[in-house]
Order: sequence, then structure tokens, then C-alpha cells
Amino acid sequence: MTPRTCGARVAFAVLLGWGTAGATAYQDVITAIEEAQREVLVYAPSLYDLTFGNALRRAARNPIRNVRVQVLSVPYYNYQPDSITLSLAMAGLRVHEAQVPSKAGFVIVDGRGWKSAALGRMPQVPVSAMNAGELRASLNWFRSTAARSRPITPLDAFERLTKIVP
Repeated sequence: MTPRTCGARVAFAVLLGWGTAGATAYQDVITAIEEAQREVLVYAPSLYDLTFGNALRRAARNPIRNVRVQVLSVPYYNYQPDSITLSLAMAGLRVHEAQVPSKAGFVIVDGRGWKSAALGRMPQVPVSAMNAGELRASLNWFRSTAARSRPITPLDAFERLTKIVP
């Protein structure tokens, strides 16, 4: 084996490791949501990821754990045909919408947090853990914004879904 092929193999292994690390972090978020015991808070400007949405739905609808799941999103994206936000509202999750800057999303599960620029948009997005300062700031922002936002009731969601044309 020449040094050149050895270097190429190492580089390829590193790239595979990075890809796996991103996937593992995303899977860690899904697992944390599915194992939540108290609260799941999500800010995602848009929600199209069915894996993420189904994890939220299962956490909220589990009658034994009684987890409080709350989602905050941006109204424009809720009207898109592929959005799953309205279906989450119809499933009984607390869904709010607010006109807020939509740069990056985050999820807070029982005091642990993750952030990603593409959270909720597609499966297997790269996510990173939030440090204590980011977690505290995000939690305060989420609670104050959700308090001022418009909730989407299951009836609102149903009426909107009947008007969306794919």
C-alpha cells in the first residue's frame, strides 16, 4: 500500500465517520423524543420530515407517559402541501404559529437540546447539541414567543387542510 492510497483510505474513513456521526445525532434526537418523560418543545419554521413528526406524535399521544409536546412554526410553511404541521395539530399536539425569523430550528427534550439549520425539513439532518447558555436562551425565547403566538386548533387545521391544493 502506497502512502497515497493509505491517505485516501483514511480520508474516506473519516468522511464515512462524519456521515455516521450526523446520522447518529439525528437518531439520538428521535430516540430522545420517543423516550421523553415530561416535555418536548420544537421550533421548526417548516415541518416536512415524517420520521420527526411521527416521533412527536407518538410522544404526545402516549397515554402512559403523558408528555407535553409543543410545536412552534412559521405560518407561511404551514400552508405548503407537504407540511405535516397541520396534521400534528389535528392529532392533538399543541401547535403554535408566529411570524419569527426562520434561520434554524431546535428541539428541547426534558432539559436537553439540539439545533439544526434544517431541523424538520428532511430526515437525517445534521444536528448539534446545545450548550447550557444556548439551551437557556432558546427555552426563554420559545416560551415567550409561544405565549404571544396563535395556537392552531384541530378544527383550524382541518379547515386549512381542506383548502390546500397540492
